[in-house]
Amino acid sequence: METLQTVGNRTVEPIALDDPLVLDGEAERSADGKHLIKSQQGWEQHFADAGKRLPTVGEYVTALKQLDERKNTALPGILQDLRESALCTGTKIDYGHSNLPQGSGYLDELMKDSAWKNALQDEVLQYDAQEAVSVLQRASGKRPYLWTPDAGGRKSYPERAVWLGIYAGGFSLGCYDYPILSLGRARGVRDVGAASARAEKTGSAYCDSAKTSEEVLGERIREILSPYEQLKSSATAKLYGDITENAVRDFKELYKKP
Repeated sequence: METLQTVGNRTVEPIALDDPLVLDGEAERSADGKHLIKSQQGWEQHFADAGKRLPTVGEYVTALKQLDERKNTALPGILQDLRESALCTGTKIDYGHSNLPQGSGYLDELMKDSAWKNALQDEVLQYDAQEAVSVLQRASGKRPYLWTPDAGGRKSYPERAVWLGIYAGGFSLGCYDYPILSLGRARGVRDVGAASARAEKTGSAYCDSAKTSEEVLGERIREILSPYEQLKSSATAKLYGDITENAVRDFKELYKKP
């Protein structure tokens, strides 16, 4: 069973997703039971202290899709958060290096332009754009609508947070909020699958009496570096391997020093 989430003075079951991810069962509350309201920056620190993080837009799409398909009773709670406040995501847009065109509008209309579709898919949704639109509309009953700052806003403050919400006219993807100013609710998420796998592997390595301390150290260093393996490609595989083995050798030398 996953660790229960503490909400005010209660505990609630988290929402287990297939990725495998675990999403908080409720938006965060204070000890008096009232919803906590923070900026994206404030939520990042809040969840980091709790060993969690903000879900990306793509992870919210995944959650809404799975909960809707399962007719899960947790779905209405997320929709209520979206209607009553807004939910902060961990997604950020850096308009200094963004390919998002200027403008706002309903996603199904914007995506008729390939420039919009590609940028939405890569920078905002982190999910197949066509399917994401379908998921958001089916779960909420509202057409997804995107908001972006104008040219002046992009230039004066390039980094913006992405917030999700539901209003009368649609399902809002706000890509214009300041990370340190705009306030709202949030739920945390944990990558339990990867963490469990690493913990199991680390535990077995340390318990194996046949391994020398140097071999155990080498395995531990490779585990620490393993999350970066996703960055390698066929062109950089040898370079990644060389860097890993050099790091193992260097750390072993440091370990040996008195």
